[in-house]
Amino acid sequence: MRRIYLLPLTTLALGLVAWSAALEAEQPEIPPIEVHQLSDTLHMLGSGMSTGGNIAMLVAESGVVLVDTKNEGYGPTILELVQEITDKPVVMIINTHVHFDHSGANTEFPDTVHYVAHENIRRHWARTDCAPIPTNCDDFQGENRKYLPQTTFSDRMSLFAGTPDQIDLYYFGRGHTDGDTFVVFKEARAMHVGDMFLGRTLPFIDGQNGNGGSAIEFGRTLTKVIDNVPDVDIIINGHWDTPMEWSDLVSYRGFYVDLYNQTRASIDAGLTAEEAIAAYEKPARYAEFTANKCCGNFTVDPIVNYIYQGI
Repeated sequence: MRRIYLLPLTTLALGLVAWSAALEAEQPEIPPIEVHQLSDTLHMLGSGMSTGGNIAMLVAESGVVLVDTKNEGYGPTILELVQEITDKPVVMIINTHVHFDHSGANTEFPDTVHYVAHENIRRHWARTDCAPIPTNCDDFQGENRKYLPQTTFSDRMSLFAGTPDQIDLYYFGRGHTDGDTFVVFKEARAMHVGDMFLGRTLPFIDGQNGNGGSAIEFGRTLTKVIDNVPDVDIIINGHWDTPMEWSDLVSYRGFYVDLYNQTRASIDAGLTAEEAIAAYEKPARYAEFTANKCCGNFTVDPIVNYIYQGI
C-alpha cells in the first residue's frame, strides 16, 4: 500500500489525504493466488474462479513451464510467485484452451518465453475478426502477434521427452471448446485438464461463440481421456480450489454422461427441451456435484438445449 507523509495540516494537505484514500478505495487489490505444492517440481497456482483458471507450474531443468496464465493483469503477480519458488526464469507457457481467463496474461511475460498450444487455439487467436467471445484474440493483434504460439500440435506431442521433465500433450476432440488440451506431467503423475473438468459442477460449453464447444462430444472426449491417458493420480482442474484425484475425473465423466443419456431418452420420448430439463433427476451417487436446472452457465438448461440442437 502507498505510504502517505502528512505535510502541515493545511486544508490542501487534508484534501490530498482524503483524495488518496478515496483513490485506493476505488482500486481494490486483485484477489490473491494460492500455491499448492504437488511434488518437488510441480505446483498449482490456484484460487478457484476469482483469479481465472488454475495454473500448473513445473520447475524444469531448463526453466519454468506454466500451463495457463489466468486473467489479464496477473502476469506480474505470477512472476513474483515464481521467483519465490525458484530463481529460474519462465521459459515456456502452454495453454489449455482459448478463453481469456486462462490466457489473459500471456502477453505480460518476457519476449523470450516460448508458447505452445493446440493448432485450433492458435487459429482462434490468429483471426483478425475477434467478434466471438470469450476468447482474447484482441490481445494478439498487431505487434502482439509475436505472442501467438510458436509450437502447435494436432493430436499428441511430448516435450522434454525421456527426461524427468517430460510433459505429454493430448487432444481428444471437442468438448468445452474445440482445442481443449490435457497436459500430463509424467514424473508427478499429474494432469491439468483445463475446463474439461472445472470442478464439481456442470461445465460451461462454449457452443455459441464460434469456439467449437460441443455438449454431444463432451462426454465422449472425457471417455477418450480416461481410456487413453495412463498413470495419472493428481488432477489440476480448471477452477477448483484444490487439486483432485483421477477417481474424481471418472466420477465427473459419469455425472455428465448420465445427463446426456437422460436427455437422449427425453428426445426419444418426444419431450420438448423444456420438458427434458424439468424431467432431469440427478442420481444420488453424484450428490457431491451441483446440477441446478437453470439458468445460465454451469446448469442443466444450456447443455440440454445444445443436445436438442445437435451441438
